[in-house]
Amino acid sequence: MQALWFLLAWGAWAANLPTPVCDVMGHGAKADGTTNDASAIQKAIDSCAASGGTVYFPAGNYLSGTIVLKSNVALHLSQGATLWASKKPEDFKPLHLIYAKDAENITLEGNGTINGNGEAYWDTDTKGFFRAKGPRPSPLVELVNCRRVRIRDLAFRNAPGWTIHPLGCDGVWIRGISIVNNTRGPNTDGIDPDSSRNVFISDLYCEAGDDCIVIKTTGWRADGKVQPAENITVTNSVLATTCGAFKIGTESLGDFRNIAFTNSTMFRSPGAFRSPISGIAIDIVDGSTLDGLVVSNIIMRDVRTPIFIRLGNRGRGMQVPVPGVLRNVSISNVLATGAELPSSVHGLPGYPVENLTLANINITMKGGARAVRGLDVPENPEKYPDPAMFGPLPAYGFYVRHAAGLVLRDIQVRWEQEDLRPAMIFDDVRDLDLDGFRAGKVAGEQPVVWFNQVAGALVRGCRAPAGAQRFLRVSGAGTRNVRLWGNDLTGAAQPLDRAPEVPAAAVVQ
Repeated sequence: MQALWFLLAWGAWAANLPTPVCDVMGHGAKADGTTNDASAIQKAIDSCAASGGTVYFPAGNYLSGTIVLKSNVALHLSQGATLWASKKPEDFKPLHLIYAKDAENITLEGNGTINGNGEAYWDTDTKGFFRAKGPRPSPLVELVNCRRVRIRDLAFRNAPGWTIHPLGCDGVWIRGISIVNNTRGPNTDGIDPDSSRNVFISDLYCEAGDDCIVIKTTGWRADGKVQPAENITVTNSVLATTCGAFKIGTESLGDFRNIAFTNSTMFRSPGAFRSPISGIAIDIVDGSTLDGLVVSNIIMRDVRTPIFIRLGNRGRGMQVPVPGVLRNVSISNVLATGAELPSSVHGLPGYPVENLTLANINITMKGGARAVRGLDVPENPEKYPDPAMFGPLPAYGFYVRHAAGLVLRDIQVRWEQEDLRPAMIFDDVRDLDLDGFRAGKVAGEQPVVWFNQVAGALVRGCRAPAGAQRFLRVSGAGTRNVRLWGNDLTGAAQPLDRAPEVPAAAVVQ
């Protein structure tokens, strides 16, 4: 009876799958964890490819080198089935466990597990990150120029490098998967949508030793043409990393547009050797354009830098580096605690970050800085973008330089340990709205807010914290058209501190 029940249940399940259903055991797989089953799995894929169907993995341990997925084929790993990457790099041609190119209607699914055997490819006798020992199957899943891709419900574990890399793909749905990589593993990214469009990522749990989700345009396409990353939605995710939780750029040879990241949490995983470097990082450094990004409803705990935005000029792939464009970005409803480095926005002289809105953001910093730095922050246009690339910044909450069309609404910053720096600094900014700003306790003689070379600013609905020596300092001969309206600055001994080079008419109270 038990066997009959199993056959009936399997038959009902299989009836809902695309036909035919090709069981890898029927094509010679051993599922013993020691035999390389790549040939048997590939035979099952090829058998299904002619008419389309499902390659079925019953419970068991399947050791494998490279398998090539074909159009109209789904790989279904049943509960209790684990696909293990071989520990021998010579078993991978190309260096990926699952590979597809120019395929369509392909699926990875099921309640099983894909395990990359990452530790086999690293030197683990190190401090901090492990070191790669040689060639490794990375990305573990590489999908190139594919259309209509589905990845759902699976557990990914121990990737030797990147985990999932859709490159030049159109129509990618990734839902309900978990990725748990060693947080000391080198380059163990979670998901890297690259030069891809119409991408949907939801209900993700990811622990990674590198970025959890990073959207790229690398220019790795065989034809040399860099496609944009566009129409991408990431939502309902839980992210833990030692690098970046959500990132755009780093490699930014092509454009980025129409991207949304929402309803997600970020944290430092227990036992990780360091906190996440950044929560939200936007890095346009190779001459491309980012136009259209919304980030909302994000909670961070013990993330070193909540928000980092950088328009640089590294110029990778360019004969003559020229800065790109970073504009039309909205970040709202962010709650961060345990932050160490200030959130910051960095354009370049003559190339401002444009049309940026930051709204309803509440950040608690660890604080503790006793040294006060001036505005002599290096530009570093060619450096790799990283929140620590400028050294200690002169503000503890927000530092903004080279921006235009900037709106900050309902921002709150505070520290846990006394910090002598200003809460916010704006340097070379035009068309600024600062509305409803609140700072926690203040210490020392520094102003709460410092404007330098700010042209066209409206400060309203702000409140000076009790005991502040000065609320707003204005400096720089280019500062003009600053208006204060509807603020409560009674908590400050001196609401306005105007440097001698700033004309009296430049500030209206």
